[in-house]
This record gives sequence, C-alpha cells and structure tokens, in this order.
Amino acid sequence: MTTKKPSGHSHGFRHKSRSSLTKEKPRGVAFLMREYKTGEQALVIIDPRQHKSLPHRRYHGKVGTITAVGRRAVTMDVKLGNKTKTLITRLDHIKPFGVK
Repeated sequence: MTTKKPSGHSHGFRHKSRSSLTKEKPRGVAFLMREYKTGEQALVIIDPRQHKSLPHRRYHGKVGTITAVGRRAVTMDVKLGNKTKTLITRLDHIKPFGVK
C-alpha cells in the first residue's frame, strides 16, 4: 500500500515562508510614507506580517502598473501569462520598481 503525497492549501508553507519570517531586521515605516502616482510601476513583495489585503503568492515578484491610489490601498494591473489581472492590495505588499 502506497501513501499519498501530501497536498493542499498549507502544504509546503514552512518552506515557502521561511526566509520571509526569519529576517534579522524589523521593517520600518518608510514604506507607508511613500507616495504612489497613477501610471508608476510597482513590485509586489508579499509581507507575511500583515495579513490584510494579502495578494496570492503567485503574484510575488511580479511588476504591475498602478491604476488607482487610495488612502491605504492601491489598485494595480499585473500581467500574468497573457492576461492582465487587477490586484487590490495594501502599501505593505508593494514597493516602487527599481528601488532596493
């Protein structure tokens, strides 16, 4: 009798989030003070410490164009394959493209 390989929502989560959860320095608040404008490009970097408005992990590392800016969230278009998806996320999970 063979055993089935585990799969599901949380399978492999420890491996996927290990480097993010064990960072040495805490994140400051400078990312909240950045002002984004419509038409700018932004990089999706998921921060596991903030669970509100968390994008799906398939968008991690993708670059999108900002289409609308709100007080706490931004709306951006991200190209995924040959489709363009609309992503609504908080400022915690994005950073300007080309900035370290």
